Amino acid sequence: MDLARTLVERRTLLAVLTIVVSVIVGWGVTKTSIDPRSDAILPEDDPYAAQVEAVEADFPRSRSALFTFIAPDGDIFNREALTAMEALHDRFGEVQSAVAVGSLVNYRLNAVDETLYGRQYLLPPLDSLSDADLAQVRDIALADEDLVKTQLAKDGDMALAIFKYRPSGEGLTERLEIARSVVALRDRLRGDYPNVEIYVLGNDLFELDSYNAQIKDRNNLAPLVALATTLLLWLCLNSLVYALCTLVVSFLGIFLTIGTVGWSGFAFNQISNMGPLVVLTIAMAHGIHIISIYLQGLHEGLTKLEALEQSLRLNLQPVTLATVTTAMGFLSLNYCSSAGIYGFGNAVAMGVFWAYLVTLTLLPALIMWVPTRRIPRPLGVRGMIRRVSDLVTQKGNALFWGLSVVIVLCLALLPLNKVDFDRFEFIDKDSDFHRVITALAEKIGNDQSLVYAIDSGQYYGIADPEFMSEVERFADWLEEQPDVSVVNSYVGMLKTLNEAENDNDPAWHILPDDNLQVIDYLVGYQLVQEIEPHLEPIFDPEYTTVRVVVGTSNLSNAQLLKLNKRIEAWHANNINSDYRVLHGSNTILYARLNDTISRQLLEGFTVSFLLITLTMLVGLRSVRYGLISIAPNLLPPAVVFGVWGLFVGQLSPYILMLFSISIGLVVDDSVHVLSKYMAARKAGEKPDEAVRYSLDKAGSAITITTAALAMGTFILVFSNTYYYQNVALMLTPIIVVALLLDLLFLPPLLVKLDKFLDRHRKVSA
Repeated sequence: MDLARTLVERRTLLAVLTIVVSVIVGWGVTKTSIDPRSDAILPEDDPYAAQVEAVEADFPRSRSALFTFIAPDGDIFNREALTAMEALHDRFGEVQSAVAVGSLVNYRLNAVDETLYGRQYLLPPLDSLSDADLAQVRDIALADEDLVKTQLAKDGDMALAIFKYRPSGEGLTERLEIARSVVALRDRLRGDYPNVEIYVLGNDLFELDSYNAQIKDRNNLAPLVALATTLLLWLCLNSLVYALCTLVVSFLGIFLTIGTVGWSGFAFNQISNMGPLVVLTIAMAHGIHIISIYLQGLHEGLTKLEALEQSLRLNLQPVTLATVTTAMGFLSLNYCSSAGIYGFGNAVAMGVFWAYLVTLTLLPALIMWVPTRRIPRPLGVRGMIRRVSDLVTQKGNALFWGLSVVIVLCLALLPLNKVDFDRFEFIDKDSDFHRVITALAEKIGNDQSLVYAIDSGQYYGIADPEFMSEVERFADWLEEQPDVSVVNSYVGMLKTLNEAENDNDPAWHILPDDNLQVIDYLVGYQLVQEIEPHLEPIFDPEYTTVRVVVGTSNLSNAQLLKLNKRIEAWHANNINSDYRVLHGSNTILYARLNDTISRQLLEGFTVSFLLITLTMLVGLRSVRYGLISIAPNLLPPAVVFGVWGLFVGQLSPYILMLFSISIGLVVDDSVHVLSKYMAARKAGEKPDEAVRYSLDKAGSAITITTAALAMGTFILVFSNTYYYQNVALMLTPIIVVALLLDLLFLPPLLVKLDKFLDRHRKVSA
């Protein structure tokens, strides 16, 4: 008894077992979670990652939010804007775990200005200020270099406020709740001061934006895909019942996929969150192939059992091959060390397995339960396929050479693409985050920071004169660099305090030479830093390590890496080798994503391509047709990436990974065309007749599945994240181009090659 007959005769038992397994595995859905951290997409094997982790242990990440006030009229020193800032100070307690706020309202003047103007703070009580007083405050503020570098735009139209809070733990739920309360306060301030643009950002708010985007995509896109594909399948199959059968199988595949991820303990992140939608479209493709051939059998006069058995027999090989090759494409993402990428690949690979299993064990039972009083006839597709078949037969030579020219031109455009990465492309372009980051770059010039930690190697070692001298030379050199906007280190703080201690005499703006005096300054800074919102820890509690923060602006990833390389070379050649210099932030890790992940994706693609080709050779049992399968599988992404290079040209590593996974997706169509063509040739048909048979048996199904798959991916255009929108713009054309090549390029290629070989055999004979 062959497998196709077994699947038909044991369909009820298999369906019951499938449902039981689905209940057990699907229970894992209750254990799923979402990881909205931006760090989830970072490579785990980057050599700098361990350094950053070690530094963060000494300098825990600050829990803060950055409120941004922008005056549309160009002057932030107006009463409404300053009153809005004052309201933030008065109402900061409305935010859960709030500690303090720092802004222009409580900004302390430097010692010189304090003496000159006779007050400690930049702003006197607002209700006592005249217009002339406001103008004077503006002049004082814009003349304060420290203030302009950190909190105030150079033209005075934007000011920042640091909002600090101290959560009780590190749990995601608490962080999101705090972020929501910060957003709620922002919204209330916006309502009270409508003439001031008020935005807020922070690490926890970044997580909240990402979390909300994932929830919206999951809640909105999945139902939209389901509705759109249901209507499409209903239209194409001319049967709502069969469309629903396909959807039941597809959604059960999703249910099993999410359940498996839940049981595995892994969280969905920005990338893997898209996995269930991919599984949905793959499962639909399997179901449509089986149903379409089944309906063709019914129209040919076969009984339900005979038609179903014939459909399974014809589809088992191509569906199995498509499943194996698709899984290989996604599993190749494990070559990438980014959890965001390999998590996505593993989730889809598991989903592909479940979709295959459910299609073979549950779909036959569903099909047999559907009455056949009226056999649906698919609308339009069969007629289109006949016309395509006639075109291929009559104009095959012109199609082959014409498409060959187009393909070569598109391949020539591939070098126009440049790999680049924007870490913020996971967040909605309309979010506060993007607005503030853009404003920081344009108005203050400090939108990215490189952080370095210098370890003295001994307790209280940062008070040692030699160590201070080394850090001073490092800070002085950094300030001379043209692509550095601001440098923040403890030596600057020590000089300022030393000057203030000596009657603000500029001659004393030097490092103190008294070790006890240095320690006294450090302890004083540590005490003030606890209550002053603007102050960040710049040395560890054991006085062993210091942080040097290098502010930059408008630098590309390549420029950041170049600056970092220059900094590394300088401190390697100029800093005492007894002092370790470590990377203290993820900025460089993000910048290195281009090189790291692109290389890993290339390695994974190479391996998956070789394995997929080998699988096709073995599965099709033909070296000739296995090698021919390379063209329709490799060319669609190459063609689309070539056109992308002409019109866009920027490829993030997360778009580049589509090259690998698209091969796994598009191989489904070519497998069905090739397997039917080979079956006809083995039956003695000539190449032209074999192409007609192949397109007749597979053409309708691959057209419908491509339409469903393309619609499912195109709907990602409506996603809340820019990344998914780019995925839609890349993956949808790849899928469509794959269909066009399978219908218009692969058949003429098969005919030309087989006719050439037939003539060669006759001549040889």
